[in-house]
Amino acid sequence: MESTRRNVRQRRRFRVRLGYTSAFTADVCGGGFCVRLLKVLPVSASIEGSIQVEGQEIPFAGRVAWAEPGERHLNLPGRMGVNFTRISADFPRLVGSTTLLAAVERP
Repeated sequence: MESTRRNVRQRRRFRVRLGYTSAFTADVCGGGFCVRLLKVLPVSASIEGSIQVEGQEIPFAGRVAWAEPGERHLNLPGRMGVNFTRISADFPRLVGSTTLLAAVERP
């Protein structure tokens, strides 16, 4: 299967707030992120929240691109990929999108 990703992701850990839920990213790029959390949302779900980068709380809107459920009874988090539909134009600069730390490929 060919990847449709347009941006290379970096392994970066930022706090993400989705309503009352707080989680951390596994990887991030200027166009979205992967987050680990106990309860993932369905693919195509619209979400709003904020991501904390360098002490700044940056609001965003996005869409769930893919989701892998975790094992709640084992307390293992799931993962989901979020594509931004709205984010500050400064976000790519703040996450250092020109400095690639490690590319992460998803099927």
